[in-house]
Amino acid sequence: MRPVTVGIIGAGNVIWAYFQVLDRLLPRGLAQIGPVCARRKETWRDLQTRRPGIKLVADPAGVLQSDVDVVLIITSPESHSAFVRMALEHGKPVVVEKPLAATRCQAQPLAELAQERGLHLMCAPFVQLAPTFRALWGRIHEGAIGKVHSARGLYGNAGSTWARWYHDGSVGPLAEVGIYNLKSLTAALGPVGEVQSAESLAVTDREICGLAVGTAGADVSHVLLRHVDGALSSLVSGHCIQRYRRPALEFYGTEGTANLLGDDWDPRGFEIWRNNTGCWEEFEPLDPTWLWADGLTEMVNAVRERRQPLHSLEHDIHLLEVIEASTKAAKERRAIVVQSGFRPLDLRLEERQDRHHLHDHTRPTDEQ
Repeated sequence: MRPVTVGIIGAGNVIWAYFQVLDRLLPRGLAQIGPVCARRKETWRDLQTRRPGIKLVADPAGVLQSDVDVVLIITSPESHSAFVRMALEHGKPVVVEKPLAATRCQAQPLAELAQERGLHLMCAPFVQLAPTFRALWGRIHEGAIGKVHSARGLYGNAGSTWARWYHDGSVGPLAEVGIYNLKSLTAALGPVGEVQSAESLAVTDREICGLAVGTAGADVSHVLLRHVDGALSSLVSGHCIQRYRRPALEFYGTEGTANLLGDDWDPRGFEIWRNNTGCWEEFEPLDPTWLWADGLTEMVNAVRERRQPLHSLEHDIHLLEVIEASTKAAKERRAIVVQSGFRPLDLRLEERQDRHHLHDHTRPTDEQ
């Protein structure tokens, strides 16, 4: 089979992560790069220098009307839904960076259009594809820590010095960075039925592209989720978190605890405490080279193999409603009911691939 041709709309900083993914596919004959739409021509020289032979166009039509097999959309968030619709109407499977749309109501028609046309539509984040997360998911669902009753997530950064939309109030920290943890928590614990939250503004003025800019909206978000199956989870996200040193995710069960080391978009392994063993088991990452942009790999393989990608658009649309509910809960200072749901994917690996060694800092070496 010939390589899958990937056309790209958008050429901001995120493109280099997707080029990394493509650079793994190209030598194996699995994919090739089609036209890249970079609307700001001042970026062309840098792209042509760093990617010799790249075909650049200034109009998205140059991508959509070409013979590409897949369209990757990595423009600024407010334009995602329009470009997704255009690509689907041109008969192209789509991979789009988060968010798919600003609201659940905007996203639902896109999902329906993709279904009507028989086209794949995948939306970031792609944490459900990480082998290490899938291994942890499998352990939890096998009952390694009993029934999970609580979980917590943490992800943030110090904000952006180059993207105005990061701080103009159009996309809050939960939608921009917290969505990674939100997807992981709901992948493990299922749909959310109720949301409570609080937001605040910590940094009122920032420097973006050398200019002083006032921050609009919140840059700190604390969310409490009640999952339909009864578990509770909490999530802290922000654009003013300088550093942190703790697992990104931790799950608390009736018979133990499990956590994901590193961030869920860059997992470094996981740990499990079981009461019946009385020690921590530390599991190495299954694939330390896994990339957070790997949804593109999954799409390429799905197109080649004529199968469904390991992805749930219903899940992504549910997350949009949860984010909307969180914003409303913070403003109205009350719990908000979430109406939508989704059927969680089965993420267990075909074979037990995780390797581990016992390591417990609280016990002597000869008692490990």
